[in-house]
Amino acid sequence: MKSKIYLSLFCVAFFWGTTFLGIRIGVETIPPFILAGIRNLISGFIILGYLIYQKRLEPINPGQFMRAFVLSVMMIVLANGLTTYAEKFISSGLASLISTLSPFFILLLNLLLGYEKISLKTVIGIALGMLGIFLIYQSSLTDLLNPDYRMGVFAILVAVLMWAIGTIITKKGSVNSLSMLMSVSVQMIIAGIILTITQFALTPDVSVTSWSTRSILAMIYLALFGSVVGFVAYSYLISQLPSTKVSVLSYINVIVALFLGWLVLDETITARIILAAALIISGVVIVNYKKMRQH
Repeated sequence: MKSKIYLSLFCVAFFWGTTFLGIRIGVETIPPFILAGIRNLISGFIILGYLIYQKRLEPINPGQFMRAFVLSVMMIVLANGLTTYAEKFISSGLASLISTLSPFFILLLNLLLGYEKISLKTVIGIALGMLGIFLIYQSSLTDLLNPDYRMGVFAILVAVLMWAIGTIITKKGSVNSLSMLMSVSVQMIIAGIILTITQFALTPDVSVTSWSTRSILAMIYLALFGSVVGFVAYSYLISQLPSTKVSVLSYINVIVALFLGWLVLDETITARIILAAALIISGVVIVNYKKMRQH
């Protein structure tokens, strides 16, 4: 059991860090919602094929389908789809940095719902995180004058909020839920269909001939490692560990994403960005330190 948890922790921490780079390369020539849509259709059908091969396909009742549908819209259509859209306008490093807000969003929602209690440690952690975000935006005030940049930042903030809500819903579970793999497969296929239809509704004249080999390879990588490996590992961890603890993996994602963005795409890493990342990560660790010791 422990080795499975450690392997899942590595998959989520590392591979999800690489997805920010993969998305940035993918959206160079592939429209964002169709990139997210095809990625999820590929991964959803891979998992479904595995379940059929293993003879582990399950019947789905209306309640189970509705739960899968809601989680699909929250965690894939909105969270993953809007993150992909955002990276048309902002760097992969900035996208990953904003995504580190996920643990704070989860904590605040848990506080509002009465699942967590406010403490001095929580206040200090949130204050450090907010200071880190302030530093990011202080260095990018002129960028905020650009409507595309503003749209990118807004899109990823909504994505992080939707991810937080979906994580809490997943953690709370349901009495008669599908097995993890069946649920993930259904969610991905639903999301893939919705995202692809959305792109064709926005831009009916999608031209596949303009897609570069580099972008197509990035899409395949995202399907295999971002969705099949990463999402399955995340879903497993959510079923085994507290949601706030699992969400702290986003601070490892940001280190991987910032490094790869710098290495592959020549994205700038300034001292201010490093300080901002350190403050956000410190805030997340302080908020979750006691929980991490307890579990």
